[in-house]
Amino acid sequence: MSNSPDDPFGVMEIALTGVCYFENGDPWGNDELVIREQALTAMTINCAKQMFIEDERGSIKAGKYADFLLVDKDILTCPVTEIHNARPEATYFEGQKVFAR
Repeated sequence: MSNSPDDPFGVMEIALTGVCYFENGDPWGNDELVIREQALTAMTINCAKQMFIEDERGSIKAGKYADFLLVDKDILTCPVTEIHNARPEATYFEGQKVFAR
């Protein structure tokens, strides 16, 4: 997509609403929209599966690396049009904090 956001929260919002939040257009692909849980799965474990590393990453489970974000809003319950405003508060890579705001 031309001019699509490169942040995962913007991409998630587009997948849920069919609207690019920085354009004031009509929704598109209404028959292909997903729910929040599907978008989150697509951007986590399914990405790991595409890279053949789902046994190590992509979900939180005993024996896997602890890679995760702490986010400043609950993207599963906030208004759908505010998901693109979500920002990481902390990032953990292999269980170690590598970023904190």
